Amino acid sequence: MRVTNFSISDSAVLNLSALRGQVDAAQQQISSGKRFTEASADPAAAHGVMQNQSQLRAVTQYQRNVGLATSRATLEESALNQLGDILTRARELGIAQATGTASASTRSAAGTEISQLLAQAVNLGNSKDGADYLFGGTSSSTAPYTIDTTGASATFAVSGQPTGVRAVQIGSGQQLTPTHDGATVFGTSSAGPLKTLQDMAAALASNDVPRLQSLIGEANAAFDKVQSQLGEVGARASQLQLADSNLSSLSQQLQASTSTLQDVDVEAAITMLTSRQTAYQAAMAATSRILNLSLTDYLK
Repeated sequence: MRVTNFSISDSAVLNLSALRGQVDAAQQQISSGKRFTEASADPAAAHGVMQNQSQLRAVTQYQRNVGLATSRATLEESALNQLGDILTRARELGIAQATGTASASTRSAAGTEISQLLAQAVNLGNSKDGADYLFGGTSSSTAPYTIDTTGASATFAVSGQPTGVRAVQIGSGQQLTPTHDGATVFGTSSAGPLKTLQDMAAALASNDVPRLQSLIGEANAAFDKVQSQLGEVGARASQLQLADSNLSSLSQQLQASTSTLQDVDVEAAITMLTSRQTAYQAAMAATSRILNLSLTDYLK
């Protein structure tokens, strides 16, 4: 079989091209920090990276949901604490004005203060989280309560539908409702803290002592319910904190796994690059000598 100069040079060029490709690949690994940039280079590792990235996107969304839920739970806790203070003050006024030492005049003044407390409670019921009403229920874009202070005592009305809560997903198959709805916390037009405050203000304004005495028990019950709800909010806050910690740990594990699958060992890559450059340079030198041989050289 005859080996022509063309065949020799063609083979040499192909070999040099392959070696140059290996040098370029090593340089690409060092510059990108990745073992591969195309899935075809390592299909198994690339599949693992894609799975990790998909899970990381889900974890990131769960973390956003946890942040949102934590914010809403914090807002509700503040509102419940303030509502508890309002009910405590209303109860103190009711007890003081239900005795024989009180008069119609003092009860009227106390009724005015409770009307103001009712207005404060309605304002709490209309608390907002961004553009949404925190206790708006299924009508989060509408203020759930209104207040009318033009009469002898203040009155409130339910203007929205403060029932129903939106659950958020804080993990795979794990959901949580961060807050109570308005009807649960502040009540409806027929029962609840707002109704108790309204009735107390009316009883004081009309000097109705028997009615006032019965309402003190309702105020006590409303206060106890608020304290129970505070306990529930605290439990949810603990659950959210645990979920956030677990998600952070999972995120770190997924990132570490992705790094193991995809990131290059820089020291090893530099060693490989040096080795490939040496081989490439040696091949170039050898090829140059071979291709520069003359016919006379062959005949020697």
